[in-house]
Amino acid sequence: MADEGDERQEARPKSWAVRRWAAPLALAVSVATSIGAVNLLVDGSAATTALPGEQRRPRFIVAVGRFGSASQGRGPEPWFEVRAVQSGGGRPLDSVPAPRSAGAARSLIEGPGGVFVFSAFKEKTCTTRFHRFRLTGGGRVKDLGPLVEDTVPARVAGLAMSPDGERLAYATAPCANGAQPQAAVSVLDLGSGRTRAWSTAAPSLVGEIVWAGDSRTLGYAVSDVRLDAAHSPFLEGRVGNVTVYALDTNGRSADLRDGRVLFRQPDDSAAVTTAVMNPGGRAGYGAMRKARPPSFVLFSFAAGKPMKVTRTIRLDPGGGMVLGLATDDGPRYACLGGVDSFGKVTEGDFRDTVDGGQSCAVAYGY
Repeated sequence: MADEGDERQEARPKSWAVRRWAAPLALAVSVATSIGAVNLLVDGSAATTALPGEQRRPRFIVAVGRFGSASQGRGPEPWFEVRAVQSGGGRPLDSVPAPRSAGAARSLIEGPGGVFVFSAFKEKTCTTRFHRFRLTGGGRVKDLGPLVEDTVPARVAGLAMSPDGERLAYATAPCANGAQPQAAVSVLDLGSGRTRAWSTAAPSLVGEIVWAGDSRTLGYAVSDVRLDAAHSPFLEGRVGNVTVYALDTNGRSADLRDGRVLFRQPDDSAAVTTAVMNPGGRAGYGAMRKARPPSFVLFSFAAGKPMKVTRTIRLDPGGGMVLGLATDDGPRYACLGGVDSFGKVTEGDFRDTVDGGQSCAVAYGY
């Protein structure tokens, strides 16, 4: 692993903090993606560092389905709910029932201009449709409707909206059980309705999909999966060679690995849990989970340079806390959530038995 370097780098996270205002702890991992940060759920002692003052405090929580234990309503599960940001989840403000045969809501993000975008998946037909809406000043849903008319014939995760609001990027996966994982990313042009796709050879995963500030460069992490040879009804394996790319989406290539390399996992490193390109499109930051000693290693990276360790956080196996790598990037309008957009990776292990399709089930309104 690389030696610890100077923490004062352009690409490094600004600070780390426990988000005291977050709703229930299980939802806190989703908070920072809407305010330009990456959250890590880790084991360890409680921390007391305050949230940086320049971070915006959200007013509303939007959650797909029912809002955990905070929502005790009866009847069919709603598409999504809106609640005020208060301790314990806040008071309910609006609940939107799912239209008949519309599919279950899955990933949800806040986009530019106060527009929320979410995907709804129909298991029977293996199709995903994108929808959008806004919130009133009182937290009521308005302008709800399809983002585009066409559906996607696949599972979808890892939504990322470009800063100019004109393109939506997302990962796709087949519905068939037992299919080898193959990294695939699509970009939907909202003006024309046209979709362009990139992929790479199986077995591989893609995650941390996010746009640069130019709304043209797309960042993402591609990982190799070494599948277990043992016979099993489900696919399992070890994830490695995590590589962060910056792709010119106006270029001609259709291969995800043809993007500019910003970071490549060192051969002797611990399991990479997150690695995210920053808005400049030439650098980024991430984290690794070490087993011995139990710790998280935070690092920064830049194109053509070795990774720099910026902080090592020792973990206490007896406690728990939520860390946030807070940045001053501004909103990223992306789900993020780890090296696999579908949430099937835990500390470097891939398991197809995990259904992580709701990896971005919470968004925040301001």
